[in-house]
Amino acid sequence: MPGKINLTLIKQLRKERHYTYADMANALGLREPEKYYRREAGQYKFQAEELPPLARKLSIPISKIFK
Repeated sequence: MPGKINLTLIKQLRKERHYTYADMANALGLREPEKYYRREAGQYKFQAEELPPLARKLSIPISKIFK
């Protein structure tokens, strides 16, 4: 089983790339930026099907998402 999702890295990369919560929500197919924010803040877990589009949006291999 993969390790925990590295929320710190995800947030850092999003900020470096100047992506808004809305940009990220759209990439993951979420209707509201708040839904993405909750995932990045650790209030709600990323779903398995959201990880490939997340990795693509951040231009990283999916393995980098995990600690």
